Parts: sequence; structure tokens; C-alpha cells
Amino acid sequence: MPESFLDDIHVVAREYVSGRFPRASERERQKIIADWANKIARARGIVEDFRIRIRDPKNLRVLDVGSGNGGVSIAFAEAGAEVSGVDIEEDLVAIAVRHAAAYGVSPSFFFYDGSALPFSDRYFDAALSISVFEHVRDPREYLSEIWRVLKPGGVLYLALPNRLWPKETHTGLWGLAYFPRIFQDVYVRICGKNPLKDNNLHFYTYWRVLKFARESALKGQPWEIRRELGRTHNPFKRVIKAGMRVLGLPHRALLPHIMLLLEKPYETV
Repeated sequence: MPESFLDDIHVVAREYVSGRFPRASERERQKIIADWANKIARARGIVEDFRIRIRDPKNLRVLDVGSGNGGVSIAFAEAGAEVSGVDIEEDLVAIAVRHAAAYGVSPSFFFYDGSALPFSDRYFDAALSISVFEHVRDPREYLSEIWRVLKPGGVLYLALPNRLWPKETHTGLWGLAYFPRIFQDVYVRICGKNPLKDNNLHFYTYWRVLKFARESALKGQPWEIRRELGRTHNPFKRVIKAGMRVLGLPHRALLPHIMLLLEKPYETV
């Protein structure tokens, strides 16, 4: 990527953040700007994780839901996928187009209303939802729409912050997600952080996400959850995970981020 564009993405990010989150603290703004600058590197890591957990994305038709500045879409396009990104903010759609052009790839970006996805049934081989689920207004509708546009056997790669993790990732406040909503708002205001409603921010546990997945089923066919045991070679961590499995506790339920692979089942006759 040209160095001049790296400078430009900082400027674009600062302009976007200043307009979109006028009540955010300077630390929060700097975090978002840094996230934008490092987005491509992290997104390429997601591509590799996708390749290990699911399959090579080359030639797959992939949906990036909540594409933001386009970083994840760009990384998957670099890997040879046919990518469509959607976002509820027209400014972000325009930024994503510019961002992708600077990398010499051309994923398609679309503005949508946050409800009905602008695609036909069974269109995509896979879908991505990276740090978006915690911002959606209706989690069940969100998952149902993704289910609708996936082909049978298609997989949703879903990642979001874990409510049980002590430090909340957006505000950086310790214990924020543990309080009732009314006290969360007070805590955020006292600490001078961006109001939760400005970012439509919600907090979910692993089990709550599974509940949404069950309740979002279409045609009576709920998502199938791919069982994963993890790939760590650390003997201590392997013992801990084995103990949690004996107790019926998935290790993913206690990690900083919840990561699930939800598969659309093939229809039964």
C-alpha cells in the first residue's frame, strides 16, 4: 500500500470519528484511528484463521456484514474470494470503496438498512460478522437474514466481545458489562466515555448468543454449531480445557472474544 495512503487513512479515520462520535474521549478516538490503521494486518489474520477452521476462501462468494472501512473485505478479496460488504452508514461504504481501490482489489460494497440484506436467498458460500453483532438492533433478525442468504452448508464466521471478560473492549472500562444498563450509562458518563447509545453497544455472553442462534431459525432449521476443541499445544491450557469440557463448559465462553462457526444445515425432506 502506498505510504501516502497510510497517512490518508489516519486523516479519513479522524474525520469520520470526529463526526460520528463527537462525545467520545480522545483515548477512544485514538483507539479507533489505530484500529483503522492496523485493520488490514488483523484482517489477513482472520483470513488465515478462516482457512484453517473452514476452508480456503479462494473462489468462494463471501458476505462481510458490517464491512466498516472495508478492511476485512479487502483481505478476503486479496485471498481470491468474491466479496460483498454491507454497512448501514453511507459514509463508511464510500470510505471502503476508496480503501479497497488503494489495495488494488475490488470487493463490492453496499449500503443497507440494517434489516433486509440486498441479496437473494442462498447466494453466499460464507458470511463474516467481525465485531458487529454487539451493535445490531435485533440480533435474531440479523442472524435470520444471514441464514437466508447463505447456501445450505454455508458457514457464518461470528466474532464479538465477551460480556464476561472484565475489561470492556470499546470503552476500556473495567467491569462495565457486569452492571445493569442504567448503571452502565452512569459509569460511562462519569468516566467521560462515548455514550453506549451513540454506538448502539450491547453486551452478550456465549450462552446468550447461542440462544439468539436458536431463536433465529428459519423453516424450523436452527443453525448448527461446529464443535471446536482449540489448537493450543500448551499442556496447562489443554488440561484446563479438558476440565471445562468435563464440567460441560466450553472454553470459548470465558475468552475475551466469543468466536463461533454457525453452519446453515442442508434441508431435510
